[in-house]
Amino acid sequence: MYHYQLEFVLVGMPEEIVSIFSGLEPLERFTHEVKSFASPADAPDSCDWPLNTWVIASDEAVASVKALREKFGKDARLILCTSHADKLTADTLDEIAFVWPLPLTATFARHEATRLLQKIKEEKDAWFNRQYVDLIIDTLPDMVWFKDMPGCHLKVNLAFCDAVGKTREDVTNKYHAYIWGLSGEEAEYGEEVCRRSEEEVAKAGHTLHSEETVFHAHRGLCELSIFKTPVRDENGKIVGTVGIARDVTKEKEAREKILTLARTDSLTGLYNRHYFYERMNRHRKGDSITLCYIDLDHFKEVNDTYGHKAGDDAMVAASNLLKACFEDGFITRMGGDEFIVTLFDKPDRPALETRIRDFMEKAKDLFCKDERMKHLSMSIGIASSGPEDFEIEDLVHQSDAAMYWSKDHGRDTYAFYEDICGSLKKE
Repeated sequence: MYHYQLEFVLVGMPEEIVSIFSGLEPLERFTHEVKSFASPADAPDSCDWPLNTWVIASDEAVASVKALREKFGKDARLILCTSHADKLTADTLDEIAFVWPLPLTATFARHEATRLLQKIKEEKDAWFNRQYVDLIIDTLPDMVWFKDMPGCHLKVNLAFCDAVGKTREDVTNKYHAYIWGLSGEEAEYGEEVCRRSEEEVAKAGHTLHSEETVFHAHRGLCELSIFKTPVRDENGKIVGTVGIARDVTKEKEAREKILTLARTDSLTGLYNRHYFYERMNRHRKGDSITLCYIDLDHFKEVNDTYGHKAGDDAMVAASNLLKACFEDGFITRMGGDEFIVTLFDKPDRPALETRIRDFMEKAKDLFCKDERMKHLSMSIGIASSGPEDFEIEDLVHQSDAAMYWSKDHGRDTYAFYEDICGSLKKE
């Protein structure tokens, strides 16, 4: 992707050393030019020396490192060749990249020049690799962070900064509690959870997935899907983790909406017949169960007389009353004007009869308030099973049979299958 043109400026160096630099084979993505001057004064006075300038100078031809800086600029990299390395001051050493000993042999110069090219390439590759990582993670809409094992954030991306409402500089080298604005016991708990999470990833030695709810600085509560992966050093030791978190709030809301649509009746909002059987089959063992099968009396007359809008209104009114009277029940619209209230126990019969009668009275009061529904009532059939294994279809059939018995015996009433099963067999 990149290409670098290097400038090697040799000051006060013998022709043999200049020839060695001129004969160097350029590494991949690099070219270089060699210039030689007897002293800094012979080099042109220019502020246009490129950033990739390396100055190799003999202290026998250079008055001071300061003079080199003035000539070649603050960005030039300096290599000082000297036979007096022991006399260099700390300030001078701070200004130079390497010290090469004089006299400079051809073997040493060729070896060090080759190593220098390789070092420059490694530095440039490392710089670009850092740029690649920064560009990649900052382009991602997902939150990305790198942490050491104690949980200090060493690097984060822009999406992470946006989520916590802080700058990258403010987040770097900080811990969970500070970054997410936690304090007191909440901070202690948050830090402990994070530590355990890092330890779990390190112990597993591979990527782990988790979900977490956080308070996004701009979006409020968000559901995150998080993947954490251990980071190893060159010896294979786990020294930290990299985390990626995707905001799946909208996805989960969409899935929940789709699931709700698949499970519920669009008109009443009650559970539908399909989900009734799915749910019942999950509870067929180990639970007592009671089904109250409910059918609206005279519903066809409402539709025929006032139209389907009136019929829909009656369905919604009955459904809302069922929700209010059986908050502990699993309420299903089985189709048409038929409903089932499922109670996941076998309630005391007198108490259940009281609830049924109270519900039927409230239904009549509700229907009487609307001229279109004043003739409506309800027929109810009730069947129960103990915790032993049973077929849900058999229990539905029993409650349905009891409901039709109620219809055949005057309507606006209820019947228990256990009371009428004998007469049904005779019929």
